Amino acid sequence: MEAGTLDLSRSPVEIPPQFWGVRYKGEHFPGARDVRGVEGGANCQQYAYSMLKHFGFQLPDFRSSDLWDDTVYTAVSQEMKLFDLVLLNGEPRSFGAHVGLSLGQRLILHLSKRIGFPAIETLEQMQDRHEHRFLIGFKTVLMRHEQR
Repeated sequence: MEAGTLDLSRSPVEIPPQFWGVRYKGEHFPGARDVRGVEGGANCQQYAYSMLKHFGFQLPDFRSSDLWDDTVYTAVSQEMKLFDLVLLNGEPRSFGAHVGLSLGQRLILHLSKRIGFPAIETLEQMQDRHEHRFLIGFKTVLMRHEQR
């Protein structure tokens, strides 16, 4: 495990077992043909969206720039809240942004190509890396089914 990443077992939110061993696979993005959940790997967005769906949230298969521009299913949040999507990039634009999921307590669960497996880091730890230095912002998903 990379220095500074938090063991998933120490997450403030229970992460289901099917999300633990997921490997990064760039071609497994939201809306890609034959991609369902995280089986067989996922990119950052597919991983974050699948976690949200597990917790009852509904969100179309947006790519990062569409997610950032959306005002129907999501809203911009001024501060990071539990289950917000966090968008970061190596440049100040939403296109191609890395997407993670806020676990609260300033912690972000994400799946990155660089690390290769799910990791929990603080926003500050992520922004210390060149490829995530720009915070695009936080998006709150507005639609959620009641869990049973």
